Amino acid sequence: MQRWLRKEPGAFDWSSIVKFVCELEGDREKWVEKEEKVRRTIKQVLKCDVTQDNPLAPLVVPPADCVLSLLCLEAACEDLLTYSSAVKNVGSLVKPGGHMILVTAIETTFYMVGQNRFFGLYLEQETVDDAVKGAGFDIVWAKMERVTYSVDVSNNRGMYALVAQKQL
Repeated sequence: MQRWLRKEPGAFDWSSIVKFVCELEGDREKWVEKEEKVRRTIKQVLKCDVTQDNPLAPLVVPPADCVLSLLCLEAACEDLLTYSSAVKNVGSLVKPGGHMILVTAIETTFYMVGQNRFFGLYLEQETVDDAVKGAGFDIVWAKMERVTYSVDVSNNRGMYALVAQKQL
């Protein structure tokens, strides 16, 4: 993220995600402007351990309007109990009425980064929904997309995105 913020070569390319957001907002053509606005808006990047009650410990921050997690929790959690706890921990960072946005690899057991193979927790859409609701959120939008990648990348069978609002 920090390399992307500084526009360094080799940084992760977020353009497809920014384009998708702009499409949802009804103006796909303004993605470059949106990307620059996001860069200007980000004030700080914090380290996070989702397995901790306070994922940002030792920092204590005020609750956020929105927390975003993209393809993280299924890699950080070794079992379903830890996953549910992690969703609750991340959700604790959101103020009542605020939102949590999750993008999750569905039905995966691994993903690759170069030649390195990493664990991925096998999740189904219902498991994600149950964890989000159990953390005190209402799902306001969700989309499942069946996607299969080469086994050189991952064995997931889909991507699941949702927006959830923390109950008041």
